[in-house]
Amino acid sequence: MPTTETAHAAAKNQKPPFKNSKRTNQQDSTPNSTNNHDHNKNAQKALISAEKRYRRLYQTTKDGIMARDLEGKMIDCNQAYAKMLGYTKNELKNLSIKQLLPRKYHEQREKIVNKVLQTGRSIVFEREYRRKDHTIFPASVRTWRLTDGKGNVIGIWSIVRDISVQTRLQKSLEKHAGNLEKIVEERTKQLKDTERLAAIGQTAAMVGHDLRNPLQTLLGELYLVKSEVEDLADDEAKLNLKESFRVIEDQIAYMDKIVSDLQAFVQPVSLEKKPVELQALLNNVLSTVVVPPNISVQINNHNIVPTINADPQLIKRVLINLVTNAVQAMPKGGTLTLTAKINSARHVSISVEDTGVGIGEKIKGQIFTPLFTTKPRGQGFGLAVCKRVIEAHGGTISFESQEGKGTTFTVKFPAN
Repeated sequence: MPTTETAHAAAKNQKPPFKNSKRTNQQDSTPNSTNNHDHNKNAQKALISAEKRYRRLYQTTKDGIMARDLEGKMIDCNQAYAKMLGYTKNELKNLSIKQLLPRKYHEQREKIVNKVLQTGRSIVFEREYRRKDHTIFPASVRTWRLTDGKGNVIGIWSIVRDISVQTRLQKSLEKHAGNLEKIVEERTKQLKDTERLAAIGQTAAMVGHDLRNPLQTLLGELYLVKSEVEDLADDEAKLNLKESFRVIEDQIAYMDKIVSDLQAFVQPVSLEKKPVELQALLNNVLSTVVVPPNISVQINNHNIVPTINADPQLIKRVLINLVTNAVQAMPKGGTLTLTAKINSARHVSISVEDTGVGIGEKIKGQIFTPLFTTKPRGQGFGLAVCKRVIEAHGGTISFESQEGKGTTFTVKFPAN
């Protein structure tokens, strides 16, 4: 977790005390004043650099960050917190925390603050906030004890996340679960799929709600530790730490993808169509996916119109998924080919072809089934989500594959 001194420094626009234990505990035995001057100058530069990195995180995070003194008066907050509540930062400094909370949360707030101050441990909890326009929204809050540079407790600081979307999704799922019995009676033939989707939805709500907060905390902690390590001397230990950080970041990204795939599957597809330039889209996709050097890439654009009418972000996500699958299907190398065509009926198609391991006949019928996967690391939502997105555009997605020779996935769009 970030130290309370660091949080206080961020709240007060001071320099966060990023410390290097080796530098702190060692004294310069050389009496040369020039060496001392250079040492202090380098230390000052390191502090300034660390402060800039921390301030960038503080100002750009989408989560609200705020600090209050022991009387409940706000010391400082970031712009995300002010925007979340609909006030300016100056307005918030003149408001007590009770003015921002519905009355039913006043007693809860007192109990949590007292517990944090007494135990010194952070607490994660949920409550509601009241915006300037009097609308109410739910939030997930993590609160720490705030101390000054000498370790004296001077208040608390918190990270606040708006969970309105997750809460609406959870309520919708609960309502759906309540009607399951009626659905079963009316649609007996769909019982198995309905139960499966309900389970996926509940899992998505739980995972999204319970994992996103600790994942955000891990990223914040990792960012700060990496900043500290940069000041260490270059040696084998430092290289080992950097490699450990890389592995941790990879695993965090993988966990975040699991959450995103789960939530993307249960949420309705909402399209924001606009003209999309195909050539630019394909180039963008290839620049996003890491293609190993043992795989050659080809783009074929056969007399294709320059644009299609689609949601650019969703279509990009579909193609990234297909290209990533194609790359993973060629562990020993091969050729990746992206082809765009238009037929006489003005229907546009985009194909992603690989020369990889192919798909076995026994599993071809399950490729688009949720939770079905042949990968050791995968949940089986990728192609299911792709199918939903393309069908929401009024198009189709299909594939052809020969085991040991490769696979081609083709996405077709209706004429504009």
